[in-house]
Amino acid sequence: MKHTTAAQGDRLDQIIHAHYGTLDAMNDVMMANPHLLAKPILDDGDMVSLPEIDLPAPQEKGVSLW
Repeated sequence: MKHTTAAQGDRLDQIIHAHYGTLDAMNDVMMANPHLLAKPILDDGDMVSLPEIDLPAPQEKGVSLW
């Protein structure tokens, strides 16, 4: 499990999207960080645990000519 430190004004969803590239990991990260659930805006120095999650690879959208 990786950890990161929040900066003043960070939001959990921002950190999750920056780390995983998607918000699909939101539930897993929230379960790993119950101490942050009541904080819509994180404080400087808040520790955020980022569990290793197997996310499905993003599907590429094909190109349509019409």
